[in-house]
Order: sequence, then structure tokens, then C-alpha cells
Amino acid sequence: MVRQEGATLRLERLHRVRLVPATVPLLDALTARNDDPTRFEELIGSPAPDGWPEFPESIDFTLTHLQKASEAERPWSMQFFVDQATGQLVGSGGFAAPPVERTVEIGYEVAPEFRGQGFGVAAARALVESAVSTGEVDHVTAHTLPGPNPSTGVLASLGFQHIADQEDPEVGAVWEWRWSRPSGT
Repeated sequence: MVRQEGATLRLERLHRVRLVPATVPLLDALTARNDDPTRFEELIGSPAPDGWPEFPESIDFTLTHLQKASEAERPWSMQFFVDQATGQLVGSGGFAAPPVERTVEIGYEVAPEFRGQGFGVAAARALVESAVSTGEVDHVTAHTLPGPNPSTGVLASLGFQHIADQEDPEVGAVWEWRWSRPSGT
């Protein structure tokens, strides 16, 4: 366990989600669900939840990115979140880009039917653990809509600190959050 300003971030493998890296075949199958609704389910091992993805444009963006990415860049992309207990796909997220100056940005979404059950915390924790375990990351950032909301609660519970208010050209006002690995760990 790592303590940061009164909050605890568990870095052991007690997650409720397993990260499954997005691949070109998985994303191709996901974008072709209308033509072949079972292919994605066969590849991921679970049906896609209703109402997911909430941001389908991220799938096309990630597919284009992975088709051009080097082997070193691919792990710093989209991840699918699979419930360890049931094998059910519960959401997705990942990294905005490979680390720059030992910092990486995460983002995540949990399918509507799985919200409020701890999967957001588990997914964000798994992303932080994955990044830190590479030895390339000391800081993790994230952005949320301003004001108290489920995402701000997720980040605060993991020891992230609200560090800035920013203006995003696509969504408007956002809060920037940061988690830093404590010295000596």
C-alpha cells in the first residue's frame, strides 16, 4: 500500500477489474458490431454492455492510433475493463499517450449498468498500478467535469489532488487532477 496525504492507494493485485489491452482486431470487431454482433463478444469473452461505449468516437480514434503506433506506444492506449469475478466487460479507458516527463494521463468510463458498484475506482486503480509498474511513471493525471461528481469521487478516493481549473476546447471547463508516487517507493 502507498499512502498519500491521508488517502490510500492500494497497489497490490486486489482489483475487481482486469485490464485487456485494445488491439486492432478487437476494435475492428467492436466497430463492426452491427454487421457481426457476435465477433466482438467472441474475442473479448463477454457481450458489450448496453449503452457502452458512451463515447464511440474514442474507438475510431484508438483504432487509427493503434494502426500507426509503434510496439512501444501500444501499451499506452485503450484498455477494456473486465470484471474479474464474472468475466463481464464493464467499461473501457486507458492512457492518452505514452508518458512524458514521467507523467501519464488516464481516462475511463464504466457502462451505465455497472456504475455505482466500485468499478470506476477499480478501473482507475488498475490503470495507475499498470502505469507505475512500468517504472516509467511517477505522476498520473486525469480531467473531470468541474464540481462534485462520480469521477471526482473516484479520483479523490485514490489520492488524486485537484490541482487546476482548465478550459477544454471540446467540453469547456474541466478540473485537472494529479496523483504522485510518494518519494522512495
